[in-house]
Amino acid sequence: MLEPVIAENLDRAEACWVQALRRLGPPEASAHYAAPSGCGGWSNRDLVNHLIGGGLRYAMLLAQDPPAEVEATRDRDHLGEDPLEAFWTHEHRFRRLAAEVDLSVSVSHRIGDLPGTQLVRMRILELALHAADLSAGTGDPWPVDEALAEFMATDLAALIVDLGDTGGYAPPRTDAPAASAADRVLLLSGRPVSRRG
Repeated sequence: MLEPVIAENLDRAEACWVQALRRLGPPEASAHYAAPSGCGGWSNRDLVNHLIGGGLRYAMLLAQDPPAEVEATRDRDHLGEDPLEAFWTHEHRFRRLAAEVDLSVSVSHRIGDLPGTQLVRMRILELALHAADLSAGTGDPWPVDEALAEFMATDLAALIVDLGDTGGYAPPRTDAPAASAADRVLLLSGRPVSRRG
């Protein structure tokens, strides 16, 4: 079962991602999809596909699906005709499972076995930080709110550094001052400080 503070910040991270995603518009009508995202080597489309597929994979991990089946989803197109609908389809299943399963039980993530509680925290980071990457790709401010930024900068700071050590993020940046919690999160995850929404 999700702790209330985790559930609240997962809500905020989902809202942050959805706001960034809505700026893209439908795939067939938006040139933004082919533009480079703020995530090196990925277009905005690649980034959105990864994030939507991440919801599917995280749900599969909580359901204890075989690791080979989880990894097989990485090469699929997850956007469909409506990326927002596709996002919520997988995210709702992830949220339902996170509320039902024993989150102290380990899941077989590709970086190693880790408890479900850690997986949920990683999803918060994935949603919020990829919203920053997508915002960079569209030229818009990062729509993170102060409460979520503060939670990530304090409660999830060590996790950000740990994930950077596994190659999940670039090394922390020290080339800019951190004037806010949001700035600290971006710099910890190896991202440049960006405009805020």
